[in-house]
Amino acid sequence: MWGTLPEVFDRACLYHAGATALVDGERRLTYRQMREYANRVAHGLAALGVGRGDRVGLLLPNVLEFIPTQHGIWKAGAALVQMPARAAAAGHRATLRQTGATTLIYHERFDDVVAEALAGVPQRPRLIRLAASTPSPAGPGGLADSAGSAGSADSVRRGGPVEAVDSAGLGRLDYAAYFGAQLDGPPATVPREDDEAYVLFTSGSTGEPKGVVTSHETWAHYSITAGLEIGDIRPGEVFAHGAPLTHFTQIFVMPTFLRGGTNVMLPGLDVDLLLGTVQRERVTATAVVPTIVYLLLDHPDRASYDLSSLHTMIYAGAPIAPERLREALAVFGPIFVQTYAGTEPGYVSCLRKEDHRVDSEPGLRRLASAGRPIPYVRVSIQDEADRPLPIGETGEICSRQLGQMLTYLDPTRNAEALRDGWVHTGDIGRLDDDGFLYLVDRKKDMVVSGGFNVFPRQVEDVLLTHPAVAQAAVIGVPHAKWGEAVHAVVVARAGAEVTEADLIAHVRRELGGVPAPKSIEFRAGLPLNAAGKVDKRAIREPHWAGRGRRIG
Repeated sequence: MWGTLPEVFDRACLYHAGATALVDGERRLTYRQMREYANRVAHGLAALGVGRGDRVGLLLPNVLEFIPTQHGIWKAGAALVQMPARAAAAGHRATLRQTGATTLIYHERFDDVVAEALAGVPQRPRLIRLAASTPSPAGPGGLADSAGSAGSADSVRRGGPVEAVDSAGLGRLDYAAYFGAQLDGPPATVPREDDEAYVLFTSGSTGEPKGVVTSHETWAHYSITAGLEIGDIRPGEVFAHGAPLTHFTQIFVMPTFLRGGTNVMLPGLDVDLLLGTVQRERVTATAVVPTIVYLLLDHPDRASYDLSSLHTMIYAGAPIAPERLREALAVFGPIFVQTYAGTEPGYVSCLRKEDHRVDSEPGLRRLASAGRPIPYVRVSIQDEADRPLPIGETGEICSRQLGQMLTYLDPTRNAEALRDGWVHTGDIGRLDDDGFLYLVDRKKDMVVSGGFNVFPRQVEDVLLTHPAVAQAAVIGVPHAKWGEAVHAVVVARAGAEVTEADLIAHVRRELGGVPAPKSIEFRAGLPLNAAGKVDKRAIREPHWAGRGRRIG
């Protein structure tokens, strides 16, 4: 339908060559420069022996280099391995082991994380390190103009690249110096639509990471078709990306390019920075989690910013509480779109701007929905035997579309999610007579906190590594700001002394800040069901009593 990802990218760069494609603070790239930048990355990777069938890890924050590097990897014929910036070293180690990535491109802010992640990886990938001070590649020389001196340890010399060795003993190439010395013309490799393009990671009910494989054809549909359908992308769009580009905001990058617009990189979802950027860059669209909407509404200086350019705000991860949405519509107008998606199924449904109604009872009810399935997505509510259920009945949400997963890296696990062409999401829900999809509960106990997925088993496993912990159960509890917060119930070992702060810090060290519990409750024992398993429903019920949904 779209062709390969480099084909789509190059068409956009050709059609809008002189327009501004990327903004990162004071650094900017035109479409022509961005294409040359991606070509340099492709040539540099090819010179290292990277080609079709290889996988390249990318560990970058939201910086100008992210997009051209991503497309340079695809232009080289390799598959991109997603490595979320917020993940801990253990997660990256598992990713590198499972994918066998031959090369890792990373930002210097992750020096310590990379060093730790590489410990225990059987075959260490080639490392290419991006320094934080890398200038924008502008002018005839492009990246070469911003490279280090020809005699520096990280420069490219005749006879091949020279690697520097850092304090941890890791040899690596300097990103600007190495790619800056490459050609900026089209690379020789031409990928096919059915070539592997992207490996994204999710977690199953066991909490173990699972790699999800997509091709150029399926990822183009996943990210471009869905982005155009959901994002209401218009000609000349200026889209601000504060959520991580490894998160849902990425699907709006290529649609913005296809409309000749500008993608603005933000280092994070900082409300003051977002407000200032909307005013300065005349931002027209952005993607956030509901928490950011609440913070925008409560910001004491919001009225002092000119936000009149903003016509679309997409949110995902959870619905916005109806009373706050009423307030948001009064403040910002009818600019909101909600979307429901997953790594395996792709983008399934959206609640459009015109469906965000607070002036009628049916409208208010629909605000609790995930909207209607996108037109090219088939949705089926199925029972435990994978049989479709009638409208109105509750069962597992299953979907089918071109943009869904092809396979897990470990194909023996495919039947967990992929059966008879349907992706089984693990979410429980129902469809109403008008086609609106309602999420009721999660089959897999996943917690969604501030738009980020947290898998209780992972947190429980880390808690159980603490010498003072005998048992642990992790659930999501309602939270006014984050939708859900991670809550742990712990049984301490006899005679052991441990505090809530000790255990929160313990999980934070291993998994990072998002999965770390925000509260811990100590009990003498955990409730068990008839099968002798921990009864999480009994643990969860007091926190959710009186609520129609079991999702924040």
